[in-house]
Amino acid sequence: MQKTLQIGCAKGIVDTYGGELISYQNNGKEYIWTGDPAYWNGHAPVLFPFVSALREWKVKFEGQEYSLTTKHGFARKSEFQLLSCTDTKAIFALDSSEETKKQYPYDFRLLVSHEITEKGYVTSYTVCNTGKRSMQFCIGGHAGYCVDSSAEDYQLIFEKPENLDMYYTDAQSLFSDTYRLDKRIEGNCYNIKYDDFDVDAIILKSPKSKKVKLIKKSDGTGLEFDYTGFENLVLWTPPKKHAPFFCLEPWNGLPAYIDESGNFEDKPGRIVLEPGKKYTVSYSITVLQ
Repeated sequence: MQKTLQIGCAKGIVDTYGGELISYQNNGKEYIWTGDPAYWNGHAPVLFPFVSALREWKVKFEGQEYSLTTKHGFARKSEFQLLSCTDTKAIFALDSSEETKKQYPYDFRLLVSHEITEKGYVTSYTVCNTGKRSMQFCIGGHAGYCVDSSAEDYQLIFEKPENLDMYYTDAQSLFSDTYRLDKRIEGNCYNIKYDDFDVDAIILKSPKSKKVKLIKKSDGTGLEFDYTGFENLVLWTPPKKHAPFFCLEPWNGLPAYIDESGNFEDKPGRIVLEPGKKYTVSYSITVLQ
């Protein structure tokens, strides 16, 4: 089920499938990727309870092995409940069930909210531990943003000077500290090159910046992306497709390492949440016109 949000010159569309904001238009211009399956059928999914892929699609929670065969976790392929919807804000909920416990053993409620303004929007995630034992998870966003014609006409401008290795994930979306491009981000600017994504995503581990601008080099239009509260920023566009969109993905957590133990307890960046507690994190965009 889809709902339309509206305020002034801005319009959004939310969907109970995945609890996503699937469209944000400002003055008639679309910012969120349209989901054209010729390139990628996503928009801006929530990644939970893990990010990227698992080694052999298996993981152990507290010694018990589970199979999770959906990349980035099951939330993005789940039907959420619409809790409330106003002209400008929608709140969705996904609760643990017998089906989720076949893949993930914890009792939880995942709340996803989207609030639009005339200058952008905010997407928030709240994880609630509704069980009687501590739970562990990773969480992230996967926002795809439209570009005019080619992403190579755009650059990223970080709010602070950076000195970052550009790690990549392999063809199975797994990770290793040895997976590094022969280039780095030095300073506050990265000019997007499709060839950098010929394998898969690029991971920027613990950047100093918590804001980055995705702007068209010729005129400075685009957006500013605020990922305060997230440890890592991941960049992606489909390998060798020269797609007309670019993803900015804030992650708390990392993909499975190629040589990891398989125990979720060993996963870098995992979050541990005690019974009855809540964890909230959000990201937002501001339109630059």
